[in-house]
Amino acid sequence: MMSAQITFNACHPLLEDQDYTINNVGTDATGRSIFEATPITGDQPCSGIGVCELRFAWNDGASQWEILADDGNGDFSGTFLLYSNSEASTPNPPSLNLGVWVENSAVTNDTCAGDLNTGNATLTGDVQDDTFGLEAFGIDGEVALYPNPMINRLNVRLKNSVTSEVALTIYTLAGTQVKSFSTFEDKAFDVSDMASGIYFIKLQIEDQGHTVKFIKR
Repeated sequence: MMSAQITFNACHPLLEDQDYTINNVGTDATGRSIFEATPITGDQPCSGIGVCELRFAWNDGASQWEILADDGNGDFSGTFLLYSNSEASTPNPPSLNLGVWVENSAVTNDTCAGDLNTGNATLTGDVQDDTFGLEAFGIDGEVALYPNPMINRLNVRLKNSVTSEVALTIYTLAGTQVKSFSTFEDKAFDVSDMASGIYFIKLQIEDQGHTVKFIKR
């Protein structure tokens, strides 16, 4: 069972050298969890940024997970981006083993030892070590697509309960069809000729359909 909490310790020049507990406070429109340091009282001192009011959330417009510090008023209306990770995991943010947490040097002035993954940091609890499994994306947990971002191949994994043909169609954000596949079994499809960008993949099993967003690098 997931803990619905994240323990975070990083960037000691800006944040104190201590563990911060970040709690699940809900989900966003994409189904991803939002984590915040609660309760927020405005009196959690930090040596570099004033107060340690932190949020972990998915930025759908920028297609990235973000670690944000509030400006001190506790409502996260004014935030400072400390780190970002473009691994589109769901429902929870990537751990230090998935994707790369990149330091936002415009805010940190490169004081956080570069990428979070290579610094003296811990990120544990309700985080994801894998892009997603059978329960993350698909139709009723029966189909998994990975990796995300995809590079040269898109892998399809089916549960034994899938007995019908699975059809996959890839579209651009503008709705233009790029590729279509179908399979009765686990399979890898070549996407190396696709341009880098964000795409929608529509899955169809009989009369069930589902659309998910993917990144091509």
